Amino acid sequence: MDTASPNNDQDDANRRRPGRRFIVIFGICVIVIAALVATVNLLAYRYMLRTENQAIVQLLSGWGRTYKPILYDEVQPEIAVFGASWARDAFDPIETTRQLGRSVFNHGVSGGTRYETRRFAVSALDNPRLRAAIINLNTFYRDKVAARFRYGFDESILNVDPDHQPNRFVGLRRAYSLALGGWAVGANVKLISTIMARDRGVAKPDYLESYEHGDLTSRNLNPIRERIFPENAQALEPTQEDVAPGGPTFEQTELGIMIDGFCEKGIDVYAYFTPTHTRQQSCDLEAREERAALDFLRNKQRSCSTTIHYFHFAYPNAMTLEGVPSPVEASHYYRPDGHPRPTAGLAMAASMFGSPYPPGTAPLLMQDFGVDLIAHADAEGWLLQRAARCQGDWGEDGYRELVEALKQQ
Repeated sequence: MDTASPNNDQDDANRRRPGRRFIVIFGICVIVIAALVATVNLLAYRYMLRTENQAIVQLLSGWGRTYKPILYDEVQPEIAVFGASWARDAFDPIETTRQLGRSVFNHGVSGGTRYETRRFAVSALDNPRLRAAIINLNTFYRDKVAARFRYGFDESILNVDPDHQPNRFVGLRRAYSLALGGWAVGANVKLISTIMARDRGVAKPDYLESYEHGDLTSRNLNPIRERIFPENAQALEPTQEDVAPGGPTFEQTELGIMIDGFCEKGIDVYAYFTPTHTRQQSCDLEAREERAALDFLRNKQRSCSTTIHYFHFAYPNAMTLEGVPSPVEASHYYRPDGHPRPTAGLAMAASMFGSPYPPGTAPLLMQDFGVDLIAHADAEGWLLQRAARCQGDWGEDGYRELVEALKQQ
């Protein structure tokens, strides 16, 4: 016999009604939020694809690990830049493309690790238009103890997996990241607001961090000047023992895997050390990392069908000594944190690719700003001379002579 009464059934229905209402409201909220996130992300992606926005898109920090692998495949450049923020800040893709006459994509990311850089590079190898890769060696030879990868790095959106096999469902993963990457909404809002600031006529250093000017008057450069002009200074000559390469070899590192991939695909390599300002360099004669890189890259060239170039820009020169002969309130080449500005990248590109230097470049910089050490007849001697500049008056390339010459410009 059924003992349930109509009143009991009504009571049960009344108790269930708030629960159903909550589920419906919750579902609607989820759908609305997802639609809002997708709208912001897809609107930002539409801006990313425009050629005139590439400088902002590729130089802006905070989102590159997710979007750059996808954008790279859309752009399919002829030249690609790989490395951490030293590389990201240095190469404006629009200005460098204009200078070299070949399309350039800046794949550098903030705090990029060796593993991330290698994974980005291997994912980029399917581009049939790629002819040259610019590799920032600081990313591999600095920060010996570093994380393998950082927040925002997603291997599922790369073209290949860690074993260099094609990534399954990469298209679906990229579509999801573009539409529903909720963590990227803040970065995308920043992107759109930056583009709007540019369109309002805001000065480039005020809306794009890579173009900010460092103040070389507020920094204490006196220790550098005292190092150049010490009382009773004695010239210190380097020896072969001082600069002998040390530490482990790099054949099995991420850099080696990366270069092997470019060689197999017929892509030229342009490896370089960032022109770090003198105030951020130690003054010694060892140059161990520079020599280790030279030996390593020479060895790679023996088995590479394409050309490997190696440029070292960090020695005392007209760029890295900016503000030392006379204080500079708004640095032409450096950001406040010491990173190179895109003006430095144009000078590096001119040296690496043999293109004209930008108008207004100091004659001393054009005369001496890196050489291709792989092709140089006496690369070790060149490194010795540049290292010795940091220790007073030594030979024709002495530090003092260079500073005095800069004062006259």
